[in-house]
Amino acid sequence: MKKITLTFLAWAVLAGAWAQTAPVTVRIGYQPSSSVLLVGKAKGFYEKELAKQGAQVEWIPFLSGPVMIEAAAGDRVDLLGVGNMPVITARAGGIDLKVIAKAAFNPATNAVLVRPDSPIQALSDLKGRKVAAQLGSSVHYFLYQLLKPAGLSMNDLQLVNLAGPDQGPALESGAVDAIVLWMPYRTQLELAGKARVLADSAHVPGSLSFYAVRNALGSANPVLVEAFLKATKATNDYMRKHPEESLEVLAQGSQFPKAVLAESLKGFDWSLHVTDKNIQEMKDIKDFLISDHVLKNDFPIKDLFDSSYLEKAGVH
Repeated sequence: MKKITLTFLAWAVLAGAWAQTAPVTVRIGYQPSSSVLLVGKAKGFYEKELAKQGAQVEWIPFLSGPVMIEAAAGDRVDLLGVGNMPVITARAGGIDLKVIAKAAFNPATNAVLVRPDSPIQALSDLKGRKVAAQLGSSVHYFLYQLLKPAGLSMNDLQLVNLAGPDQGPALESGAVDAIVLWMPYRTQLELAGKARVLADSAHVPGSLSFYAVRNALGSANPVLVEAFLKATKATNDYMRKHPEESLEVLAQGSQFPKAVLAESLKGFDWSLHVTDKNIQEMKDIKDFLISDHVLKNDFPIKDLFDSSYLEKAGVH
């Protein structure tokens, strides 16, 4: 009996030791527009940095930010590259996410598109028209920003909630009169001669993308978040110094042609630092969502951000 008990205890100790040394899996969510994450994934920067902390990486693809937020709520992703509106709706909905850094992307990524032969020539012509946009994504607020100076509101449109990949076919078939879409989807339609740009987000405030962490991971393993940011900085540096090679890397693992992806890489702000101006722009977005009754719960905008990981990682 003593021998059996001792054997059992020995196995229990070994099992406990194995559990303590088993690698943590960090789940990183990305989209077709997540150029930096895609290059870093292909070059192995994230695996290399996280391995130093005894962690391994699982890459999880998503088609859009709102879907990624749902996955975060269900504990299916830990770190994510996501646009401005999804992180706000997540926080207001009680999903415990923190924005940890700013993501590099083309500020002209969003655009309102119409068919090449469309009679619509100005934003004011959208009144009464069917316009497709993915509600809760960055293009939702972008559309509001464009409509306001044109003397229009969302109520002046027939707004159709459509996911990004579904918008091109809807525009081509005539099911909708205009779409509000982001790169690289919008670029693909333009270069194929299937859409014409009515307006883009190049000079629109609040055109931002971020990296966010599920707070459960950040609180339990802050060094993993810091490792993620170090890998992101390494990827930024690589892409800045090697733009042609970065485009080749993106094209190899993408459904989109190189010419389409090239547009996505223009005009990057490589800084990871979230500025006070960025935070104010995010507050403006939150206030819009509250006033438009998209959000039911308000919160202090600074609760959304945590710069401590970036500071401890020593990158910017």
